Amino acid sequence: MRLTQRGLKGALFRYQIMANIVGVLIIPLFIFTGLHIAGAGSFKLELAVFGVGHGYLYIVYLITAGFLALKARLHIPWIILMFAAGLIPGVTFLTEWLVVTKKIHPQLAAQAAEAASESGVS
Repeated sequence: MRLTQRGLKGALFRYQIMANIVGVLIIPLFIFTGLHIAGAGSFKLELAVFGVGHGYLYIVYLITAGFLALKARLHIPWIILMFAAGLIPGVTFLTEWLVVTKKIHPQLAAQAAEAASESGVS
């Protein structure tokens, strides 16, 4: 199962799941916060549900992003970008795409090429 897979691929899959969940939850949180501040209604229940949900799942997102950063040996600016992305609506999706295409896929391709060359030598 991909969720329990070890190594870089497993860490990437778990990060992508959490990035999408946190990214989706923060959008209605900001919408209801804006409506609450504008005085369009109370929205206390909605703010509590989305606020608590996003808050707890953001912690899980930070852990999965940290594990991915350790597995991929990402530099500090990439880690800061990943951590901050969960706090701004929409940025999580962009950051996830950037990290995967610019950092992770090249590493996975290098690992695959290394494995192919080792199996060809044997």
